[in-house]
Amino acid sequence: MTDADFSGTLQPQIQNYYLWAAKPYVGDAVYDWDYPYLVIFSANVVLNGLEDISFTSVDKRQYNTVKGQALFHRAHAYFQLAQIFAPPYHKGNVTGKWGLPLRLEADLNEPIKRATLQETYNLILSDLSTAKDLLTDDVQVKTRPSKPATFALLARTYLIMQEYESAYAYADSCLQLMGNLLNYNEVNSELPYPFVGGSQEHSEVIFSCNMISRPLMSYPFRPTFARVDSVLYASYDEYDLRKKVFFNQEQNGMSFKGSYDGREYNFAGLANDEVYLIRAEAAARLGNTGQALSDLNRLKVARWDKNVAFQPYTASTPEETLAQVLEERKKELLFRGLRWSDLRRLNLEGRAISIERVVGGETYRLLPNDPRYTYPIPNEVIAFHPDMPQNER
Repeated sequence: MTDADFSGTLQPQIQNYYLWAAKPYVGDAVYDWDYPYLVIFSANVVLNGLEDISFTSVDKRQYNTVKGQALFHRAHAYFQLAQIFAPPYHKGNVTGKWGLPLRLEADLNEPIKRATLQETYNLILSDLSTAKDLLTDDVQVKTRPSKPATFALLARTYLIMQEYESAYAYADSCLQLMGNLLNYNEVNSELPYPFVGGSQEHSEVIFSCNMISRPLMSYPFRPTFARVDSVLYASYDEYDLRKKVFFNQEQNGMSFKGSYDGREYNFAGLANDEVYLIRAEAAARLGNTGQALSDLNRLKVARWDKNVAFQPYTASTPEETLAQVLEERKKELLFRGLRWSDLRRLNLEGRAISIERVVGGETYRLLPNDPRYTYPIPNEVIAFHPDMPQNER
C-alpha cells in the first residue's frame, strides 16, 4: 500500500495487522475469531439437536447428510482458526503447544479451556473422518459440504501436518470423484471479473465460500487500495493466461481480479487446482516425481495459451520437482488465505522465507518462525477466561 492509503484508509487495528504488530488489538472486534466460533456454535446446535431425533431407514440419508455437513463446517472453522490463533503444526514437535478452546456443545455454560495443539487437530480429523462416511459423492449445491469437499479438506489438513502419505491418499480420493479443471482459454480476461456467475458455476470448484469482507486488493471496488507485488506478477510467463485472468493494470500497479467468486469478494473455498497441487507436493515429497510432474503439467496446460506450444515441466530429483510445485502453489492459489499457512509450514523445514513491508520510510519484517505468525487470543476472551494461556508474541 502507499503511505497515503495506509494512513488514510486503514483503521488502526487493520494497520497493526498489516505491519504484524506484536500487540495488534485496539478494542475493535476480531472477526477472524468471532465468525468461525459462530459457525462452530451453529454446528453444535445442529449436532446436539440430532441427538434427540430418531430416524427410520427412509430418512436415514437425510439425517446423515445433515450430521455430516455440521461436522464438516465445525472442522472447517477450527482449521481456519488454527492457522491464525494456534502455532504451526510441526510433526514430531507438538508436545507442550497450545491449540484452541474447543467447544463441543451448544450449551453456553459449557466449561471452556484451551486444548493442546494435538487435541485441536485430532478433533478436526475426527469430525472430517466421520463426515466423509456420512456425505454423498454428488455436489448439487456447492455451498454445502460433500464427500469430495471432505476429502479435499482432509488432504489440506494432512499437508499442514506433514503427513504426506495421508495427504496424497485423500487428494487422490477427491480427484477420483471430481477432477475437473477450468480451461483458462475459455475465460474472458477482458472482463472486470473474468469468472462470471460465481464460484458455484465453475466445475473446478468443490466447496464454495468467501472471505468475510472485501479484500484490500479488490478491483474495481476501491482502485486506490493495495496492489499486487510486482515480483509475483513478473514471475508469470508471457503465455501464462493467469497473467491476464488474475490481474488488471492500474495507474499505480496491478490489482487482483481473479477471484473464483466472480466479484470483489475473495474466494476461499476448495477447488481442484489446489487438490492437484496437494497431490503433486505429497508425491514429490514421497519420491514419486512422475506423478508430481504429471499433476503439475495437467494444471499448467489448463492455464496456458493454446496458440503457443506448452513445454512440460521436467525434473531430475524430487527436490527439484518439489521446488516447482511450491512455486506453482504461490502463483495459482494467491489471495485465497493459503499463503500464510504455507509460509508457516515451509519455514519449519528451513526454507527461510522472510516478508517485509515499507511504510513511512521504515521497513517492517516478519522473519521465519517468528512468534508473530501466531496471533494472540482476543483480549475479551482472555478477560472472560483469565486462566487461559495467551500466545507468545
